[in-house]
Amino acid sequence: MAGAQERTEKPTGKRLAEARRKGNVPKSHELTSLAVLCAGWLAASFQMAKLPEQFRALLDRLWIHGFAHWENVLSGNTLAVSVFQAMLLMAAPVVMAALVTALAVNFVQLKGFLFAPKALEPKFSKLNPLNGLKRFAQLRFFAETAKSFGKIVIVGLVLYSVFQSEQESFAALVHMDLSTIGRETGRIVFRFVWKAGAFLLVLAVLDFAYQRWQYIKDLMMTKQEVKEEHKQSEGNPQIKSRIRSMQRTLARQRMMAKVPKATVVVTNPTHYAVALFYTEGLQAPKVVAKGMNLIAQNIIRIAREHNVPVVQNPPLARALYHQVKLDQVIPETLYRAVAKVLAYVYQQRRSKP
Repeated sequence: MAGAQERTEKPTGKRLAEARRKGNVPKSHELTSLAVLCAGWLAASFQMAKLPEQFRALLDRLWIHGFAHWENVLSGNTLAVSVFQAMLLMAAPVVMAALVTALAVNFVQLKGFLFAPKALEPKFSKLNPLNGLKRFAQLRFFAETAKSFGKIVIVGLVLYSVFQSEQESFAALVHMDLSTIGRETGRIVFRFVWKAGAFLLVLAVLDFAYQRWQYIKDLMMTKQEVKEEHKQSEGNPQIKSRIRSMQRTLARQRMMAKVPKATVVVTNPTHYAVALFYTEGLQAPKVVAKGMNLIAQNIIRIAREHNVPVVQNPPLARALYHQVKLDQVIPETLYRAVAKVLAYVYQQRRSKP
């Protein structure tokens, strides 16, 4: 019993789809953060060449037109809007690069767009302090703590190493002009970002692998859950068997109801019984009932109760039973044999007073 409750089975497709509908999907925030950081830095590097010129134009506009628009600033915010537009224009490439990268990385991790309203529903169980205390004992808590500590250590060590190697460069900044200071500072920052990004990339890949492993682990199922899900999707075998049995019974009853109207019943003599119906206008006689053993005996009994002729012809009875389905006409290969039986039946009818 204890083994049946152990989660040893991998999650089924239905369980994974249900978890996705609830917004429960494997996703690494570290990978997204790193991609956004790199995209933002690349965009800032390309924007750095234009930034001094744009900032100088903004200062010129403020210096030349600032006093002239002082009253408009107090009334219509014309100058404030102009300054805001200039700052937005300078920051737009970096913001757009970070936004597009974040959407692309999440799209790849989530394997498409995902909108899960159930994930937005409030869960009052999260307000329970006991549930909060239980999280401290989970493996996920220790993994997240180790990951955060690792990021701090990595960034700190990289920052320290860059600062140590660039001490002379920092000391020389006081003797440089503004444009040179900007380029030198950008070089140092780029070196720091490149080194920190390389270490954080390894951490992000490991975190992505861990998130997928934890996701599958959380959705693992017991053998009983797999059986119950199979029953729900495929149907209870006992119920399906009962339905098939009822369907066979109803079909047999409908078949037996056609025996009294049959033209002749061909038998073997008791193992097989096939009821044929023929009237003028039909292409050929058709099988309206057939059966073996007990069903064959019932067909013979009903036929005799309703004065339907019963003819013993073992080869023909077996051929009709195996070659012709219910409510289908006989094949041409059996025309001659069936015609002899019908001729015999019609002759017997005419000979009766």
